[in-house]
Amino acid sequence: MRRLLFMGCLSYLLTGCTHVIYGAVLPELLAHYGRSYSDGGLLVFLEFGGFLLGVLCMPYLIRRISRRSTITTAFGLLFIAMIAVASLPPWPIAVSLSLIAGVAFGLVESSISTFILIAAKDQQAVAFSKLEVFFGLGALIMPLVSSALIAGGAWKFAFLLLGLSALATGIIWSKLSLGEHDELLAHRADLTKKAEKPPALTKGSLVFLLLFMFVFFMYAGMENTIVNFLPSIFIDQLHATSSVSSLSVTAYWLAMVVGRVFAGVIAEKMTYFRYLAVSYVGSLLIVLVWVFSTQLWSSFAVVLLLGLFMSGMFAVALIYANQLLPGRTEQTTSALIASGGLGGSVLPLAAGWSMDRFHVGVSIWFVLIGMLLVLGVILFSRKWNTQALHSSKQLKTYT
Repeated sequence: MRRLLFMGCLSYLLTGCTHVIYGAVLPELLAHYGRSYSDGGLLVFLEFGGFLLGVLCMPYLIRRISRRSTITTAFGLLFIAMIAVASLPPWPIAVSLSLIAGVAFGLVESSISTFILIAAKDQQAVAFSKLEVFFGLGALIMPLVSSALIAGGAWKFAFLLLGLSALATGIIWSKLSLGEHDELLAHRADLTKKAEKPPALTKGSLVFLLLFMFVFFMYAGMENTIVNFLPSIFIDQLHATSSVSSLSVTAYWLAMVVGRVFAGVIAEKMTYFRYLAVSYVGSLLIVLVWVFSTQLWSSFAVVLLLGLFMSGMFAVALIYANQLLPGRTEQTTSALIASGGLGGSVLPLAAGWSMDRFHVGVSIWFVLIGMLLVLGVILFSRKWNTQALHSSKQLKTYT
């Protein structure tokens, strides 16, 4: 299990880097091609489109070519895409490569997350929170590396570095032995024809799945809205300088990383439902304070606290949903992560449109309303949680 967690964390570190690499070098990339920020928006949007495609294809690929082959193929695609982008091809090809990178990103994240959830058993929250820590580290490290390369006039080598890292990781996955988990890694549908099919969704389970797809849609949308528009909020409402306002994003990710270190352990002790309820109540109160915050120091405090409370939401909600929909780990995980990818691309666009037409501070209200809606869904989900408790002897596991 240690070896699996190590490889999972390494892989999530690279997905975190992939998540932010285009944004980290976007001004230089657009300047090289003589393009506008709307073209940059298309680049990022296609990356998320590829991410959705990769996540949705994951269950099918795992059944047809095995989990190991799916993961190594994904890293191969990422290697090809990043090396090709580093060569600075014509713009239409560069845009297409962002789609391929997104597909690879989605395949890696969804394949490894389901693998960890199946293998970890009673320690799912602890194991998955470690993955999330390394995702956050990747999102922190890549901008720093890109900044150093930009200062040296070698920004395109950020893509080369990520591509070579993906190649090395893919090779390791292709040769890796995980002992008792090798059977899961090599699983193929044609070798397990007698394996049980995923249980059919009942009407109640379908409603629960749809509700949690909404939770992930809103969560990813809120997180991306915060990350993308924090500097603008600090500049417009607090009159902070660009250099100071950019630190707000760093502060948010630092708090996320620190929070994820402890999120799994806390969730296991509190139960998943209570952890999610406390996280969303706390976040709602913090954002409410943010609405009336007029000082720079208090706004930084709000950002740090918000990062801490939001740090475990994704991982714990994913595990909670899978526990209440047993036997459908790959299908449920794929649907929920895909919903998050959709929300992460669509809702920030809506928030940006509103900010252009109304006021920058409207993005804070957007997050506030989103937190309120998701909290309502989490509390409503208690109905299915109670049913699961009555139908299982493993009381602690299902809560």
